[in-house]
Amino acid sequence: MKTINTFSIIEYQAFSKEDLKEIFKEKTEIFYKELEDFAKNNESLLGFKNKNTLKAKNYVGIIQTKSGVLEIFPKCTNLDSYKKEDKSSNYDKEKLKKYYELENISKNDDSSEEDLKNDPRNLLINMLKTLKNFPFKKSQISSLQIAKMPLFEVFIAMFLDEFDSVYKKGLMRSYVSSEENRTFLKGKLLFNEHIKSNLIHKERFFTSSDEFVLDIAPNRLIKSTLNFLKSKTSLNKYKIIKAMQMLDEVEFSTNYEKDFSFEISRHFDYYENILSWCKIFLQNQSFAPYKGKNEAFALLFPMEKLFENYVAYMFKLANPSENIKTQSSGKYLISKNDEKCFMLKPDLYIENKMILDTKWKIPDDNEDEKKDGISQSDLYQMFAYANKYEIKEIYLIYPLCERTFDLREKLKTKDIKFLAQGFLKACDEHVKLKVFFAPLPF
Repeated sequence: MKTINTFSIIEYQAFSKEDLKEIFKEKTEIFYKELEDFAKNNESLLGFKNKNTLKAKNYVGIIQTKSGVLEIFPKCTNLDSYKKEDKSSNYDKEKLKKYYELENISKNDDSSEEDLKNDPRNLLINMLKTLKNFPFKKSQISSLQIAKMPLFEVFIAMFLDEFDSVYKKGLMRSYVSSEENRTFLKGKLLFNEHIKSNLIHKERFFTSSDEFVLDIAPNRLIKSTLNFLKSKTSLNKYKIIKAMQMLDEVEFSTNYEKDFSFEISRHFDYYENILSWCKIFLQNQSFAPYKGKNEAFALLFPMEKLFENYVAYMFKLANPSENIKTQSSGKYLISKNDEKCFMLKPDLYIENKMILDTKWKIPDDNEDEKKDGISQSDLYQMFAYANKYEIKEIYLIYPLCERTFDLREKLKTKDIKFLAQGFLKACDEHVKLKVFFAPLPF
């Protein structure tokens, strides 16, 4: 079976043709040219460091061309040293849930450096599983399977796993009206059409009948997705062919938009997840739409948004009774003559209690030790939130990884305070800025 070569990098990593030669050999020139063409059309997703070097941006996921696949993983992972042991993921939802408890946010974190040395695929997939309105969370693919597969094959395996689930519950059928000149009487005789067509064919009957068929919009979309993926996989090709055989009497979709508008009854709500997968593959409905669909396929997610969604998911899971708002809007930095500008949208807001802002970055405490790695722009932003929302406690949330362990220990017992400027009842009250590090779901 033909193998699809895969090259893996992390966010913001640069690479040249020389870096590809060991894996792609004689196809190096072709694959690099395909990636260059993708980058020219999608510079926000994949860019150029210089004339002979490409550079990843802040998007993670896959870009597949005709000649190979580029995998991009979160920058918190070290692709040269991560462990490839066959062991289950350390993604313990209960442990992470404790971390995000409102009253005890910093006391339940018992992650160790050893916990974080795991396959980067597990990190990315487990973060994707927390996305709302995306089909990743229902997948039953194990961490061990994920660790052994290229990332794109993981996505395909998830889709096939969902198809198996739908097939076991029962493929949807529907009554479709069919008009046909038959050799037997079935349904309602259409008299006018019968006279026109069968004046000299007394043995035929032009009739209309309702057929209970599989060839309906949702199944056409599933079969079209299987056909799309068939040429893009090496590990799952046999399973895809077998699945297409199960839909042998179903045609391919000729109008995706029309077929996606098909209304599914509540009896078949288990179709919703697989149709979400179909939208991702057939209509590129992910966070990052791209150009040049005939030349390459991309499934990419901005890490800032992914980290924000992950933290929000875990925080809500730990505090179900709290009214936690994400990307809360309504406050503006400047209001003048009924005109407002510079909208403030904190990542997480609990009314009259706290504001949390996620930062998918590694604080650099070497630049200015007294700043503890916190950037000046982040501090200004948090002060604006505290001022406009009249909140005493604000939180900066950074990822916990090997590069942030030392800083986490340094800030463990320290609150950063700045003086409130007259908006609180007592003008001499301090607003507390707390810095925390979110354990990542390896």
